[in-house]
Amino acid sequence: MRIRTIAVPAVAALAVLLLPEQAIKAEAQFVANFGTVAPDNTPWSEQLNEVKNRIESESDGRVKLKLFLGGTLGSEIEMIQDVMRGERLHGGGFSTGAIGEAAGIPLLQMVELPYLFQTNAEVDAVLDGVLFDPVNAALEEKGFVLGAWAENGWRNFATKGGPATSPEELAQYKMRSQESPVHLDMYKQYGVQAVAKPVSEVLPALNTGIVDGFDNTPLFSIAAGWIEPVTHYTMSWHIYQPAGVVYSKKFIDVLPPDLQTIVRGDPHAEAKRGREAVRVLDDVLVKQIQDNGKTVIWLTDEQRAAFEAPALNVHKSFLLKHPELKGLYVQIRQTLNGMR
Repeated sequence: MRIRTIAVPAVAALAVLLLPEQAIKAEAQFVANFGTVAPDNTPWSEQLNEVKNRIESESDGRVKLKLFLGGTLGSEIEMIQDVMRGERLHGGGFSTGAIGEAAGIPLLQMVELPYLFQTNAEVDAVLDGVLFDPVNAALEEKGFVLGAWAENGWRNFATKGGPATSPEELAQYKMRSQESPVHLDMYKQYGVQAVAKPVSEVLPALNTGIVDGFDNTPLFSIAAGWIEPVTHYTMSWHIYQPAGVVYSKKFIDVLPPDLQTIVRGDPHAEAKRGREAVRVLDDVLVKQIQDNGKTVIWLTDEQRAAFEAPALNVHKSFLLKHPELKGLYVQIRQTLNGMR
C-alpha cells in the first residue's frame, strides 16, 4: 500500500456551524463543518468519513457533517484553541500532547512521557481502563467533551546522514521537536539540540538543513512527506502518541438529548476501530520506507535500555512540575507492572 505524500500532519479537527433558529425549528437540522489537517486517503481521513456517515445515518439527516481535509481550517494548535473558545470551531481530533499544550491540560502531556509504554496492550489498558474518565473530566473543565481516543502510534527517530542507535548518535543531529514540554525535555535529556516547529514548517526545515531529523510514526512520516529528505529510520518506539476526538461542550449542549447520544456514539468501539485501522498498516509502512531507499534500524534490547534510562528523568521532572498528577501516575504504573 502506498500513501500519498502530503506535507501536512495527520491529525483531525472539527468545526460546527449551526443553522439559523428558524431552520432548526423547521427541519431540526445541524450542519457541522468537520476540518482536519490529516491528508486524504489515510486511515485518519477514512475514520472521519466513517464518523460522518454514522452520525448522518443515525440522525436521519438531522445532523450533517462536511469534511475539510488538509489543514484548510488552520493549524492544530489554532484549531484546538478555537474549539476551546467554542466559536469558529466546535470539535476535532488532535494529538494528546497538542491538546495538553494548547488547552493547558498536563494530564494529556503525561500520556506522551517517553518509554512509559512497551506494548499496544499496555496502551489500551491504560487509556481505556485508567485514563478515559479522568481525561474526559479534565477536558470538560476546559469546554471539551471526549468523543473517543484515536491513534497516531509509536514515534521513532528519523535522521539524515546516519542512524540514531544511541543517545550519543542522536546528539549529532539537530532534531525537530513537537511543540510540547515533554518532547523538548526528552531531547534535552539526550543532549540533543531540538528545535520546536509546527508541522507546516517541518518539511521545508528538513529540505534546507535547518533540522537534520525528526521523530514520528511510520504512517505520519510517509503521509506528511517527511520521510523523503531523511536517510535513516530508527525503530526506537520511544513515545506512544494517541489522539483524541473531542467536541466543544457548547456544541454538545445545544443538541437535543437524542442527538447528543448519537454524536457521542460508542467511544470505546470507535477507539477500537481507529486503532485497528492504523496498526494493521505498521509492517506494510515500514517496508515502504525500506523500498524508498531508507535504512531502517531496529534497536537491540541494550540500545533501547540506553535510551530508556535518561528518559525516566523526564518522568521525574514532569511530576515535580505537576505534583497533582502523582496519584494517577502511580495508578498507571501499577497497571503496567501488573501486565509485565
